[in-house]
Amino acid sequence: MAWKLADVLGQEEAIGRLRRERLAGRLAHAYMFEGAQGAGKVTFAHGVAAAVLCTTPTADGDACGVCRSCHMLHHANHPDYLELPRDGAELRIGQFVDRSGGAAGDAGEQPLLPFLRLKPVEGDMRVALVPDAERMRAEAANAFLKTLEEPPGQTLILLTVTARDRLPATITSRCRRIGVKPLPDDSIARELAARLNMPEADARELAVTAEGSLGLAERLGSGETLVLWRWLAGEAFARPGLAGAQALADMWLGFGGLDGDNAGKRKNALAALDLTALAVRLRLRQGLDPTAGARILATLWNAADQVTKNVRPDLALVPAAFEIMAVLRAAG
Repeated sequence: MAWKLADVLGQEEAIGRLRRERLAGRLAHAYMFEGAQGAGKVTFAHGVAAAVLCTTPTADGDACGVCRSCHMLHHANHPDYLELPRDGAELRIGQFVDRSGGAAGDAGEQPLLPFLRLKPVEGDMRVALVPDAERMRAEAANAFLKTLEEPPGQTLILLTVTARDRLPATITSRCRRIGVKPLPDDSIARELAARLNMPEADARELAVTAEGSLGLAERLGSGETLVLWRWLAGEAFARPGLAGAQALADMWLGFGGLDGDNAGKRKNALAALDLTALAVRLRLRQGLDPTAGARILATLWNAADQVTKNVRPDLALVPAAFEIMAVLRAAG
């Protein structure tokens, strides 16, 4: 599927504003898409990137989806577009600044800031996307700030964030912020039923659970994720003792399979923690003690921070599982 603003659901007001800014020649040099996990921030950013890089845009300013530029974006080989990895790991200084004297960063990818200083190859713009920008280490954020303060000409920088308060205010203040709103349950249910070919009643159940996030609803509808979600929502917290803690840790660590590289294991661990936080919020709505709920959510966020900082998933998740069960036992 081509990257297009038409693919973005439920954000008509923000899309209209961006189109007006572009037609008036008033695009900002940096935009920050802010919203819940799975709300469509990256889809929105992809649509903006495609619209800017498209060589034959539609009358309303969207990408055509068929030109050479759109084709290259779709196949992830556009020379004027760079997207940092979305693997859940911290964003390091080597992903922003070339410290090797060559063209590759820490893991062989092209560093972002030297990329932005190059002249466009295909058109008149270079576009870079930093997904989950709150993952930036302090030194990476400081290097990135200098570019935001004095951006190279002919560049557009896009960021997505779930927790804006984890980014330095100096960065957020230099971006034009776009709030990505939660989708209505009815919209999610219709889209989910069409995409996953599932009964409307099942789609509606997942839509209500997903808190306005189509991305989360889609993940909940997949086989293994649905199994973990139903266990978390049903029986995970019914035995707040040592056996329950071990069961929770085992389910987390087994999610997505035990095989795979470190990046895959980290992504699976973060996804399992996100699902658990969703289950805790559901329990809060059902009467869980708010103090206990807050402590459990803090434990989950701390475990996610450790995984993001490359702590081995089992070393972060096992203590978190036992801490959560201790909180539930104390809460009665």
